[in-house]
Amino acid sequence: MFLGSVADIYLDVKYDFYGFFTKGVDFEYLLIFIFIYPATNSVFLNFYPQSKSLSRKALYLTVWVVLTTLFEYVSGQTEVFYYNEWKTLYSFFCYPFLYIAMVLNLKMIRRLQVIDKQK
Repeated sequence: MFLGSVADIYLDVKYDFYGFFTKGVDFEYLLIFIFIYPATNSVFLNFYPQSKSLSRKALYLTVWVVLTTLFEYVSGQTEVFYYNEWKTLYSFFCYPFLYIAMVLNLKMIRRLQVIDKQK
């Protein structure tokens, strides 16, 4: 959520590449930040095939990237999301890095929990 909000602040508010509903941070943006981001991240991580093969993980990641990009495209078509300098294709190439970062963060948290239980 932190990485998403920092990206949104810079790319939306500072550079005006894209945004939600209207320019700048507004009440609707806060609803997206409070409900949509956490829900999407939780579902992605909850069903992530942690103990499966690399190909299974890659397929899972690819499906999520495609679905998220499609959701963003539909949001743009329904004026929930607007573009100025940003293109949906840019998001398509950014999403894999964001999802991988979430998985790595989850792994780090789980390792820290194991270390904490050993103390």
